[in-house]
Amino acid sequence: MKSLKSKNLSFLAFYTVIFAAVSLACFSFYFILGKTFFTTGDGRSQHIAALIYYGKYLRSIFYNLFAQGKLIIPQWDFNLGFGADIIQTLHYYVIGDPFSFLSVFFTPEKTPVLYTINIFLRLYCIGLAFFAYCKYHNFDRYSSLCGAFVYIFCGFSFYCAVRHPYFVNPMIWLSLLLIGIDKIFDNKNFLPFAFFVFIACACNFYFFYMLSIIVFIYAIVRFFYRFPKQEYRSIWKYILLALAGYFLGICMAAAIFFPNVSGFLSCGRTEENSFPTMFYGIVYYVKMFIGFIAPTKFGSYSFFGYAAPCLPLLVFVFLKNNKISKQIKLFIAIGLIFFLIPFFGYMFNGFGYKTNRWCFSFSFLIAIATVYSLPYFIKCDLKKIRRIILICLCYSLFVFMLCPLDKTIEKEYLFPHIFSFISLIFIFLFYKFKVSERAKKTLFFTLILSSVIFQANFRYSPKGLGYLNDAYSSKNFAKLLKEYKTPFSINEDSIFYRVETHYLLSKNIPAVIGIKGTTYYWSIINSKLYDFYKEQNLQKATALETDGLENNQEMFSIFNVKYYLVPENKENEIPQFFKDTGKKYLEYKIYQNTEFLPFGSTENGEQIENVKLGCNSLAAEANFSNDNSVFLSIPYSKFWKAKIDGSKTEIKLAKTAFMELSIPKGNHHIELSYSNTYFSLGIVVTIAAFFVFLILVFWKKHYAHTNFISLE
Repeated sequence: MKSLKSKNLSFLAFYTVIFAAVSLACFSFYFILGKTFFTTGDGRSQHIAALIYYGKYLRSIFYNLFAQGKLIIPQWDFNLGFGADIIQTLHYYVIGDPFSFLSVFFTPEKTPVLYTINIFLRLYCIGLAFFAYCKYHNFDRYSSLCGAFVYIFCGFSFYCAVRHPYFVNPMIWLSLLLIGIDKIFDNKNFLPFAFFVFIACACNFYFFYMLSIIVFIYAIVRFFYRFPKQEYRSIWKYILLALAGYFLGICMAAAIFFPNVSGFLSCGRTEENSFPTMFYGIVYYVKMFIGFIAPTKFGSYSFFGYAAPCLPLLVFVFLKNNKISKQIKLFIAIGLIFFLIPFFGYMFNGFGYKTNRWCFSFSFLIAIATVYSLPYFIKCDLKKIRRIILICLCYSLFVFMLCPLDKTIEKEYLFPHIFSFISLIFIFLFYKFKVSERAKKTLFFTLILSSVIFQANFRYSPKGLGYLNDAYSSKNFAKLLKEYKTPFSINEDSIFYRVETHYLLSKNIPAVIGIKGTTYYWSIINSKLYDFYKEQNLQKATALETDGLENNQEMFSIFNVKYYLVPENKENEIPQFFKDTGKKYLEYKIYQNTEFLPFGSTENGEQIENVKLGCNSLAAEANFSNDNSVFLSIPYSKFWKAKIDGSKTEIKLAKTAFMELSIPKGNHHIELSYSNTYFSLGIVVTIAAFFVFLILVFWKKHYAHTNFISLE
């Protein structure tokens, strides 16, 4: 046992050292050119904001818990967009993601460090989870190590790891979920699967949906290859076990899963439905065919970009005809069909629009094909290898012939195929001169590492695909950081007013610094707001974002906009009814709306007073001379409840997206409280599900002979 433990630690240490070296080599241009890993679009507006916001959010919860002795979980933030559910909005990026939890330890200034750590930590864990899968299936360590680097550093991860780091999380969960399925088949124990479902579900429901489809396909194929025909009738037992694990895992994640599914189904993004065409264009299929070893994208989130030695190894798999190779070939055939037909991209994206974000699972297949075939390939003689080398050389020669015909193909595919061509020559020479198996192993490992380093630098280099051009420089981030960490304050009695933030460097800065701005950019947003924007003909507003109120006077009144932040060189672009206050916020001058309409105003000019915002609540006083309807510029949600003088009253939908209260004349105390019913229900279900899970674990450990878990 000590010897085995020592070998495991040595292997882990070796992997860690090689991973660190390869990672630094792959992303070297970022460090050399002084770039952060934030892209200029989503990174600047969404990922920086989400991490800084989440860090503050977690610290406030822990402070209240340990310093005040109170567990207070804010569910609504009036500064998030025009007001939004925190968990529903931030889950897509950080809430539930174990890696983003590290934000609790990082100040805004250290956000690039946190972002970088999260990228490399995710990639590192992809390898660990892949090793776990390989070990479970008794693949040798050398091949597993080669396959891990193929999987970690593929076209999908090169694109997504820096652009949307949480997009690579499912690459980790996939390996674990597949282990869970195999454990059900091997010993009828669904508890590991349930736990892995819980992790994947809590982390991100969007990718969990994709993973569910992928795991279902894997389970069906594996079952019919795993068991003899006489046991096919017992499939219902395994279906029940898998369903038990699946639903138990979902219930364990219910506190996060329930409110976020509710938010997704009511967000504007669900209106982006665009039924796909029957087929892609011819350029898509050409690039797909020649892109196996090129890191470039050939469609919406459609990537191959595998290490050059994967090509001959995959050909080798297709030439074999045993039980394992048949499974791999079937899975690859299914994956290729999904790439070929747009409907599957549409299906995997929740029937919204076609995109192939599921393709990380195809990378897993190629990595497994590498792991399986490499030991056999190394032991082959030149006679068996010659045909494979020739096929692969012809593939690259075909690309060389296309390059003079199309400059795009030349730019994106020529150098990867030159690298592949050279690699094939080296492989041929090693077999021709009959070097030792040890030397061949060294060659393949070296070629795989060299290939992923080449592909990364080809993708990121300004001389290659230029992906680094989209990265935010350290200098620009320093300027952006000033806005992300500088609170906006002005001596002001009114608590509820908004600020026109169109000119700020990021749309989500208002949420981070704690002001009610007019800009935001999040993937999960109340769909009623988008309907409202369309009615008001706001040209720059979409289902995901607003870029200010476009100097619309009526909108300034509806949203209670009191101040306007504007650079000095843009002063002539703001409406005349804003006057200079003589004050500044950073480099922005502060203008005040002379026609400001206070929050909670009525049509006859009366208004609620003493507005106080609390955690998930709002309180105010009213002293009206007549019965009045009060418009509240807070996005409508069925989870808001209202009381007048302690008695419940109805909240009505007003102006398509907002709230309205009917308040009788006289003096009244008004209370609004927000509590997401699905979150509350989810907490109860999560606690109950974990209790059940722990009971079953205990039962399995101490009373396994009863076969309670195995349904036998």
